[in-house]
Amino acid sequence: MYVYLLHFDKPINPNRPTQHYLGAAKDLDERIRQHRRGKGARLTEVAMERGITFRVAEVWKGNCSLEKQLKRQKNSRRFCPICNSRFFKKEEN
Repeated sequence: MYVYLLHFDKPINPNRPTQHYLGAAKDLDERIRQHRRGKGARLTEVAMERGITFRVAEVWKGNCSLEKQLKRQKNSRRFCPICNSRFFKKEEN
């Protein structure tokens, strides 16, 4: 099982900064295909309706308890390497 983080290229709602979706799936590839078709979760459905694309930002091996643990923190942005690229860049020599 996998826990994954989707990063939307812009906020779904301009009045709220929602730009991430955390989910869990046994078949990650199929689940991402569902999201891309707008059939995965309501948030990804709304994003597709509004022409907002997303990228898979992070994937962890884990189960629903890891997903719940991450969701309880209510700060998916903290786990997003796209949003925090300055912390994830490799140092250049």
